[in-house]
Amino acid sequence: MNHPFLKNNLSRILFMVVWIVIGAIHATTYYFIYNVPINLALIDSVVWNGLFALLSVGLWFWVKMFDIETSRPFSIFINHIGTSVFSVLGIVFLHKLIIQNSWLSTNGYNQIFEQFEPSRYIAGFFYYILIVLVFYLIIYVGNFREKVSREAELKALVKDAELNWLKLQINPHFLFNSLNSISSLTISAPEKAQDMINRLSELLRYSLKQSPNSMVSLNDEIENCKKYLEIEQVRFGSRLKYSLNFTVDVLSCMVPSMVLQPLFENAIKHSVAQTETTSVIEVGIEQTNLGISVSVSNTLPPTP
Repeated sequence: MNHPFLKNNLSRILFMVVWIVIGAIHATTYYFIYNVPINLALIDSVVWNGLFALLSVGLWFWVKMFDIETSRPFSIFINHIGTSVFSVLGIVFLHKLIIQNSWLSTNGYNQIFEQFEPSRYIAGFFYYILIVLVFYLIIYVGNFREKVSREAELKALVKDAELNWLKLQINPHFLFNSLNSISSLTISAPEKAQDMINRLSELLRYSLKQSPNSMVSLNDEIENCKKYLEIEQVRFGSRLKYSLNFTVDVLSCMVPSMVLQPLFENAIKHSVAQTETTSVIEVGIEQTNLGISVSVSNTLPPTP
């Protein structure tokens, strides 16, 4: 993961704005509360906060090395204790060195520096802890979003796998029965066999051109299912009838490809395929507040 405040122009601007605000609070506090001259307060703030801004750039990568989710708490604690002591002592030393080698050292600043030096160590540790906590929060949010994204992708893959599994379980049986019917018709009714071959080829062509995740209009799905029912009517003859009830407004709705045919196959399997009398497959499609509602039912004669 790149540095969260340096990965693009917007992040860099935000990084600078944050430190400018912190610096402004620093200088304002010195000027109004401790009566430090404004020029000295501003210079002190620029040097002090500038050093911590530079530290925060490198500290991000150190925090990443000791991620809460992958590192032991004791190891994290010990490493940050050592790093914080080294960082704070180093920044206080550099701050003093920069000030003493500038014109401020001859302008009464040394006395002011000595007055605030003890509190700088406390402020330095506070800065370090705050920066580390912000970085760990950013890492946590990033990991959480990644987990949510992966979970959503996994759920989508599971749904696709379930749908594909359903297709693979049903289509081979349908093809086997259709080919058996065609084989019988080539002898008894060649014209019907030819018609059934044409319908079957159209059905297979529709199935093959659809990718696993493709979406098609409900109108295309209904037309495809009509071809399927017509093929089954050749097989079952007058024993199979069907009724499609839907409104025109649902035809343009998008649905997963090949999602309706398994419903028809299941309805036929548990009706006309188990009786010698006429069975009617009734299909109702309507649009509701929750989406598209599809109902498929069959009629079986009452058992004596």
